[in-house]
Amino acid sequence: MAKKKKIIVIGGGFGGVFAAKTLEERGRGLVDVELINNNNYFVFQPLLPEVASSNISASDAVVPLRQLLTKVQVRQARVMGIDFKTKTVIVMQGARMTPVELKYDELVIALGTGVDLARIPGMADHALTMKDLTDAHMLRTHAIGCLETADVTTETPVKDQLLSFVVVGAGFSGVETAAELRELIRNALPYYHNIKPEEIRMYLIEYAPRILPTFPAELAEYATKQLSKSGIEVLTGVGTESATATGVALTNGRIINSSTVVATIGNGPHPLVQTLGLDMHWGRIRTDRFMQVPGQEHVWALGDAALIPLNDNPGEDPADYATQTAQFAVREGYQLAGNVVAKLKGEELKPFAYKSKGSLASLGMSKAVADVYGIKLSGMFAWLLWRGFYLSFLPGFVAKFRVGLNWMINAIMPPNIVQLRMRPPATRYIHFWRGDKVFEPGMLIDGFYTVIKGSFKLTIDNPDTDEHFEKVFGPGEHFGERVLVKSELRTGLVQALEDGLLLFIAQKDFTRFATAFPTLDAYFKDYIEETFGGPDKAFAPGNIDQSELEKTH
Repeated sequence: MAKKKKIIVIGGGFGGVFAAKTLEERGRGLVDVELINNNNYFVFQPLLPEVASSNISASDAVVPLRQLLTKVQVRQARVMGIDFKTKTVIVMQGARMTPVELKYDELVIALGTGVDLARIPGMADHALTMKDLTDAHMLRTHAIGCLETADVTTETPVKDQLLSFVVVGAGFSGVETAAELRELIRNALPYYHNIKPEEIRMYLIEYAPRILPTFPAELAEYATKQLSKSGIEVLTGVGTESATATGVALTNGRIINSSTVVATIGNGPHPLVQTLGLDMHWGRIRTDRFMQVPGQEHVWALGDAALIPLNDNPGEDPADYATQTAQFAVREGYQLAGNVVAKLKGEELKPFAYKSKGSLASLGMSKAVADVYGIKLSGMFAWLLWRGFYLSFLPGFVAKFRVGLNWMINAIMPPNIVQLRMRPPATRYIHFWRGDKVFEPGMLIDGFYTVIKGSFKLTIDNPDTDEHFEKVFGPGEHFGERVLVKSELRTGLVQALEDGLLLFIAQKDFTRFATAFPTLDAYFKDYIEETFGGPDKAFAPGNIDQSELEKTH
């Protein structure tokens, strides 16, 4: 018997999963299929907003790849590179992350897209996203945390900021995320006795003249009205200029103070795809109509990562290419698998051709909009259609049953408002606008700061001794190093003199790092001595020896 051809599929999204499954079925006995993915599960992305709102549990929006692809070799690993000349994929796998080289005869790239928010200052560092399961879980946890803190705070500005929620981008993902986030908060509010419904502020921001730009105008108008009725302020024709830890600045000059910013914009090429040196346009890999990559005889691409033409002479009109939706990705998977098998058999390939069956978007509160086969629907019937469509689209009976059961249970049961906290990263960038406070007296010493951009002023006053200390820090300088010798409350005020950027290192991690290097530890202790006169020179009431104070009077 002839040796089976090795087919490697990179990516476990809609395109990759359906391509791998169909390849195994149509090429049985001819091909050996292996799928490589960072995670060992398939994420049903259209349901991520429902995970964020607790309408379904996180486990119900995913399906184990090994159960979904029982006759396909699944490898959980991270792809580090591809050598097209030697037909080799290099992956890192296992706890030790050792490199492994995998040979292929045909390669299918189905990596999807990444998130690129770099064009909006501060957005990448402060916005939550909605791309995978972790994102949905983080949004839910963060929103509940805001309610918990707002319920007990006595500071009105802090409460207002905590109860303001901003979603940037009003396409499918943005509209559904805003709607589900509003549902989560609405259902949770009866359990937070110090928060009034009218104190909640939610904003949906869209740069285009209207939301849901791919829908007919009348459906977009209906969606806008329904979202507004539910308490979401829809802002169209305005973009986001910058973001910080305290809110967003819009292109019309308006500033919205908010502790929660969700970005559903900024789709960009997958980081690996950018390194492959393939011909790309609009951040996607160019292919021919058969989904083969020009100049690479044994390489194919599909899904969101690929720019697949729908006619023989495509131009610059996006309508000339397959859209980046699950509906298209599934069909591409079927067609690509057929073409790979046809190539191996020496048969004629078929060009990809598909026309969308329509679009659906949930608006929360049992409302939705739908454009199916040219028929425009809205309201509860469209919502039932939305649920039915996505339920049927879920791969596997078990996933369908669990999601359907969850929907029925959550319709009559109280919301799940358990907050499972996630530890923030040890280091992170924090953006500040001019006048923003980094910290002030009475706050807990939490970490160390290095100035990356801008200038920041530290002021310490002690009314007991009339001592006053001021220092301005610029790029390359630092403050907060007294975490090495104290774990108490802040004694000074640090304020941004201009728009700036800080690198923050959490106290425990900074202390571990500094004390592990004697030279670094000695540097900071000498710096504290020279700058402040020693670790005990705090300039704050109660931080000096009262008996010594009495001796000086």
